[in-house]
Amino acid sequence: MPGDRRLLVAAAVLAAFPLLAAADEAEDTFNSVYGKEYKKVLATREASDDIALAKQLLEATQAADRQPAFLALLCDRAFELASKDPSGYPAALAAMELLAVKVPERRADALAKCADVYQRQYGSAARGDARNGAGEALISALRRLAEAHASAGRSDAAVAALNQALAVATTLASPSRAEVQAQLAALSGTLGSDRQLAALKAKLAANPADAATRKEIVRLYLVEKDDPAEAAKFVDASLDEAARKYIPAAAKPIDQAPELACSELGEWYRGLADQATGPAAEAAMLQRAKAYYERFLQLHTGEDLARTAAVLALKMVDSALAKRAASGQAGSLPGGWTDCLKLVDTSKHVVAGKWEKRDGSLMVTQPGSACRILLPAAPTGSYELQVSFVRMKGDMVEVSLPVGPTSCNLGLAINKNTVSLIEMIDGKHPRECVDALTNGKPCPPGQAGIRSAPLVDGQEYNLDIKVLVRGDQAEIAVLLNNKPFLGWRGPVSALSIFDPWKLPDAKYPALGAWSAVVVFRRAQLRPLAGGDVSLAQAPAAAPPRVPAPVK
Repeated sequence: MPGDRRLLVAAAVLAAFPLLAAADEAEDTFNSVYGKEYKKVLATREASDDIALAKQLLEATQAADRQPAFLALLCDRAFELASKDPSGYPAALAAMELLAVKVPERRADALAKCADVYQRQYGSAARGDARNGAGEALISALRRLAEAHASAGRSDAAVAALNQALAVATTLASPSRAEVQAQLAALSGTLGSDRQLAALKAKLAANPADAATRKEIVRLYLVEKDDPAEAAKFVDASLDEAARKYIPAAAKPIDQAPELACSELGEWYRGLADQATGPAAEAAMLQRAKAYYERFLQLHTGEDLARTAAVLALKMVDSALAKRAASGQAGSLPGGWTDCLKLVDTSKHVVAGKWEKRDGSLMVTQPGSACRILLPAAPTGSYELQVSFVRMKGDMVEVSLPVGPTSCNLGLAINKNTVSLIEMIDGKHPRECVDALTNGKPCPPGQAGIRSAPLVDGQEYNLDIKVLVRGDQAEIAVLLNNKPFLGWRGPVSALSIFDPWKLPDAKYPALGAWSAVVVFRRAQLRPLAGGDVSLAQAPAAAPPRVPAPVK
């Protein structure tokens, strides 16, 4: 049965079972649609038919978006079939990436399988660039696995994954070694808090009237672990009035907080920052304060003293967060990097398309025209931006780059996956450069583009982009998987952004995709000599008109 007809059959079956959830129902549905072919490919020695069916199953997940049990089964079967041979690894990884995003309770399991595939690639890679690239992919996979374990409370498993990542990073003399060490140090602090909490809770259970112990449990949950819902479970009459009033309110979603409560909670969280014993907890309290102040300003439109006070308080919070980012303190990564994905709010920063944020990753969930989202960290002067992504399927991946007072775009996998370029230069439509590269010719003089191997779906790619601004001159240097990829230098005034990718404010970078499903795993930014990074709130605005794409 052709793949598209099979997809229609799967959709029809699913329409008849709108509440499909149980594993046995999912298994029955799978067998009714794919059972015969599944058994057939299992009975052959060739890997090609297994991989072909795996790709069909991945396509079928589009019809199962609201049936997590069936979607999980499709992903599991696709991984089983595709992981049998290295040629199927991209499909296997794509299946587990999708499972990790769509079925949160399976995230750690899915990421563990991804790490296993990357370990196989690393173990079989030859020396040199191939081995380094495979090693970096493995390190990234293990770090994400550690985050998933830590989020689920499996600290020992998280430490084990990070120790494995550290061993690989040390062997390769990887620049990510410092980041892995910092992640391990932060996790060690979490383990210490967990042990302290266990001891305190045992002490409180033995003596429920021990007010000092109860107060410290509340502080640890509220400030050090940034978990007001758990803190609220220990609130009683022995705590002060502010704790009794604000902790239950903080345990509720921020978007449900009433106007007056937002102002009070913002001020309260600013005070809690002073109770933090480490920079990470301090930054978490400031981020909470920032969110409440921003909501207050959305709800309170009157130009009165209350609004003025909130505006000034928000500026103080933004300033404190910016200083921490610039100095490499909490809220940022080692080496002065700012974790832009952590700052993204999909309710505010989406310009176009359907985006989903989960467990530190950002995903374009449906192919669309010029899908883009702002990164709320504005660089001034020279800076470096690192982006890691996995294209699950489709076409273009885009990164918008501020350059002085203007901006431009880095486009990857244009025109049937083979062309990458910087757009626009001297106001020239990118079609001229795309056509030349597609036909094996160089870009016209002054333009910057490259024809390269197609992006492989399911494979992780790492971009390292340096934007150097020196007066009215600029230079853009792009590495892809640690290899020189694309570059340009010239007057800043020559750069502009292609119409489909225009943004509400040119001073912010952005991530994007055209007709593609993409998972962005990392987007981190740091100033270079003479530069700075502001964490001021990126604007939210209606997307501009989108013209036809360059194809």
